[in-house]
Amino acid sequence: MKKILLKIFLYFLVFLLLTNQLSYALITLPEEEKIGKQVLQELSSKVEFIQDIELVAYINSIGNLLTKKGLEFSPFNFRFYLIKEDSFNAFSVPGGYIFINSGIFESIESEDELAGIMAHEMAHNICRHIARRLEDIKKMQIAITAATLAAILLGGGKVGEAVSVTSSALAETKLLSYSRADEEEADRTGFQILTKAGYNPWGMVKIMEKLSQKSNLAIELSYRYLLTHPLPQERMSYLIDLANKYRSSNYSSAIISSDPYYFKRLAIKANIISKDPADLVLRYREELKTKEDLWLRYSLALALAQQRFFKDGVFEMEEALKGLPSKSYFLLDLAEIYFNSGDYQSALAILEKIENFVGTEHPFEKIVYLKHQYLKARTLAEILQPFQAYEIFNKLKEEKMLENDPYFYFYFGRVCSKINKDGEAHFYFGKYFELKGDYKTAYFHYKKALSFLSEKDKMYNEIKKIIGTLEKKE
Repeated sequence: MKKILLKIFLYFLVFLLLTNQLSYALITLPEEEKIGKQVLQELSSKVEFIQDIELVAYINSIGNLLTKKGLEFSPFNFRFYLIKEDSFNAFSVPGGYIFINSGIFESIESEDELAGIMAHEMAHNICRHIARRLEDIKKMQIAITAATLAAILLGGGKVGEAVSVTSSALAETKLLSYSRADEEEADRTGFQILTKAGYNPWGMVKIMEKLSQKSNLAIELSYRYLLTHPLPQERMSYLIDLANKYRSSNYSSAIISSDPYYFKRLAIKANIISKDPADLVLRYREELKTKEDLWLRYSLALALAQQRFFKDGVFEMEEALKGLPSKSYFLLDLAEIYFNSGDYQSALAILEKIENFVGTEHPFEKIVYLKHQYLKARTLAEILQPFQAYEIFNKLKEEKMLENDPYFYFYFGRVCSKINKDGEAHFYFGKYFELKGDYKTAYFHYKKALSFLSEKDKMYNEIKKIIGTLEKKE
């Protein structure tokens, strides 16, 4: 992951060299957007993004709340991505692209801590710190950048294998770490975003305090965040002073996940997705020998399912559900294990059983409902009921909660192809590849979609606009 991020940043610098942008103090907003798209494309070919619909929707719900209520104006259309990576890290790139490692859930205890990290990364974007720092590094880094980039792109293998982890990380830090002034500006702006959105600012202090305690072991503990976001003691004092200025009884530690069981469940799911399930299964089984813990058994069920031991996963989940709170989202997890095992009828039976109990009053319930409908649509598609699946996918599309999730469009496209809606199928495949950063393949599908659609179709005109945008990138 470290080498990937270094490569991306070096790629960013070379882009500026080739486009002669280093002669200016700041790159323009359209140029930042273009660079962000290129970084997304680079990342998409190197890392795995989380496909879990609930985790994706949860991250985006927090991000949308921070954007709509926390910002009066933003030059960027913020997008949030969850990377499958077992380390504590979050970073932003030009153009409003925010990336969060799934491993971050292992260290956070509440939603306001996560929102604090996200608000801080949004602040770096709004303050345009990367654009500013280019002026600081251009004189001393250009020659090194060209040589290092050549080694990375042309070497074809591991670069500098003799270099130790520590020295490699320190070299990275010279390129990527924010200055003290950057961090203080991002702290101030991040606190404003956080509190305007209604979150408790002490959530940000709590997570930074935890990180500060780990700062001396950042590399060994894979706390990549600390290498680019230095946390000296004076900064911690500054954060506490900031939090004291925002005292109010109206702030909340959880706005989206107002049900504490729901947040704990999501954190467990993210942790299991991030790690080797085989190791987790062994660990959980050993721990269960000495104590009976329903959450531990629930975790074991998910880890077994992740390892594709579906029969054992179903058994452990059913055992856990006997004692866990009676919540529809736990049954949804059981339905998902059945679905992934290929037992679509059992999955559908559970989904239909709980359908009337899935509410939409609270924000987290809307996410649960979204997951329920999404899983039901995919199940119907698998049992040869694609028309019913199509109707559900269409409704989910209209709700726009998954508009930045590429996998939603991928499965929607598959359903469309099953009912001979070829124009729509290619359109959704185009959306999938565009969101994944593969603009060439996206362009192919968009052009193909036009051949199946009438010029009178609303989708036809939408595609024409998208194609025009993609052609400008060439």
